[in-house]
Amino acid sequence: MMHYSVLIPERNSIGAVSRLLPQLCQLLNGLLLPYEIICIDDASEEPAAENLAELLGDYMHLRVLRFDRSRGISAALCAGVLAARGDLVIALGANTRFSLAYIPHLIARLSQTDLVVARPERSLAAEISHPFSRLAHLAAGSPELLASEDLFWAARREALHGLALPRGAFRALPELVAKRGFRVCQLTLAAGLPPRGATFRPGVVQRMIAGWLDRRFEPHLARELIPCEVASLARRSTRVDVARPRYVPQAAIVPAESVPMEKDRDSV
Repeated sequence: MMHYSVLIPERNSIGAVSRLLPQLCQLLNGLLLPYEIICIDDASEEPAAENLAELLGDYMHLRVLRFDRSRGISAALCAGVLAARGDLVIALGANTRFSLAYIPHLIARLSQTDLVVARPERSLAAEISHPFSRLAHLAAGSPELLASEDLFWAARREALHGLALPRGAFRALPELVAKRGFRVCQLTLAAGLPPRGATFRPGVVQRMIAGWLDRRFEPHLARELIPCEVASLARRSTRVDVARPRYVPQAAIVPAESVPMEKDRDSV
């Protein structure tokens, strides 16, 4: 049974993905549990798309999903979550600013919570303005994949089940997951300091953002590349349909029992 599913949304970032995969595989091999790496290609241009497909022959744990046109990080994450087979889902950008050595810290926190989102250390002024800046970027329709360097989180798969993310909503993932009754933790990472975790409680503005995003959704389709077809990049593939209900019946979503716990640049 698969235990870890690592999602890497990317667009025209074959160089970054090629540098990331050896380090990522080495770390995951050290965890001694089955894993898969799902790279979601947001309609990269040629020859980047061909080069990415060729990596399937070099990494046995790698899977590649591809969109027919650019749809952004949110759609890529939805497709990745839907295709994931692991009990725990980890997401990071191809150009992530965070060290991969923090991944075990994210996983460890999942013993106490359902979603752990890493964030860099911020000044007080930046902390206060952060929710408003996120809303401004969403309203302006800013490009998302440029913000994937801040993408670094881990979650239990049940906390993400049936969750639909409209364009730009990946930034509001903590609010959307908390809105569904799951436990969310923010893990502050700073160079030279141990990670500091705190329970995430969305404020009034964040709840308003989550409610607005929850009413927006556009179905997306991604196809999975099959290794034997990579040479010719044949179009026959498994299709991943992200058009799922926003929520599943309450009986099917039962957050893990509460356990006492210790006291986000923007986008592609």
